[in-house]
Amino acid sequence: MTGRKHLILFLLLVASLGVSAQSKWNNFVDKAMQLPVVGLVYPTFSNETSWRFNLGAQACFYMPNETTPSVMRLTAYYSLKRQWQIYSTGTLYMGGKIPWMLYYGIRYRDYPDVNFEWVDGTPIAFDYASKRADLTLEPLFHVSENWLIGPMCDFIWEKTNLNIVDSLYHGTERVLMWGLGFGAMYDTRNINQYPTKGMVIKLEGLYYEPKLGSDYRLWHLELDYRHYLKLWQPAEFKNDFDKVNKSLIFAYQFKAIAALSNQSVEDMPFQVMPTLGGDDLLRGIRTNLFRENVLWALQTELRFPIYSILRGTVFAGVGDVYDTDHWQWTAPQIGYGLGLRLAINKAHVNVRFDVARNNRDKSWSDPDTYSFILTATEAF
Repeated sequence: MTGRKHLILFLLLVASLGVSAQSKWNNFVDKAMQLPVVGLVYPTFSNETSWRFNLGAQACFYMPNETTPSVMRLTAYYSLKRQWQIYSTGTLYMGGKIPWMLYYGIRYRDYPDVNFEWVDGTPIAFDYASKRADLTLEPLFHVSENWLIGPMCDFIWEKTNLNIVDSLYHGTERVLMWGLGFGAMYDTRNINQYPTKGMVIKLEGLYYEPKLGSDYRLWHLELDYRHYLKLWQPAEFKNDFDKVNKSLIFAYQFKAIAALSNQSVEDMPFQVMPTLGGDDLLRGIRTNLFRENVLWALQTELRFPIYSILRGTVFAGVGDVYDTDHWQWTAPQIGYGLGLRLAINKAHVNVRFDVARNNRDKSWSDPDTYSFILTATEAF
């Protein structure tokens, strides 16, 4: 009888400790979610950079007379290949009689890089050193509840150690581009960060003109369509954050980009041509491996809850690039993988960790066939 009492007391003690630990965890999560600024120091590895040491910070706040949270991000890194980069992106939501938003992106990098030229179906890599600065500004004004329109401007400057004989593409030694254009967006998402339902369609057109100071005359056209479907949500939840965090979501994105000119494609600088791959568009494919003047991509994600502020995702994407001077259909490229999401504030900003592969690399044991992505922004 005494042994049974001891067992019951032990089980009660374990249960009380579990309840206490869960309560402390919930209190910690609630306090962490209130932080307006979050910073991270973390290493990453990829074929493009080898080991990379990153510093990331993100601020979430509300502008005066505005109920939609604004987000600003700052990232800096240095790699063992002596590549360094610092960039900041953000979306600021403004109130007032005519609500509007401002998207900005600014970047500078000193970057030993690799580009690829395809010769008889085989990619030939060539190394080059690049110093590059980019600036994009895009204010969008509400003309109705869901429609926004506005002007945009873009600046690109790049200096490399290449000359005309180093590449099939002209103008790689120096590129200076000034672009002016227009954007329109139709947005029905329920929230802007990690939406659970709704859609957004964005159209952009930029014109680069030598009379504005550009080295080349060029049209840059872009279509970005994203749709989010809530497949399931819990019957009970503590608040809106908890409802989003525990929902099962299916999301997909279609993106098309075209860089068009009155010159031949071979006379266009490859620096202004779209490329598949990287951290966002068709993860698992190396950046710069597939680059032409027209691109399309379709990618999907299934986003599911795991525990508390931790979520998971399964993703896959398909896409390709084309030379409009020499149209040729080939089997599209495929990227796929798994990921984790860790919520860091109640504005639904997440730390994203993805592991991705592609359909070209057949070996499962070679670590170079994997892409590892750690960042504080969603892919889409």
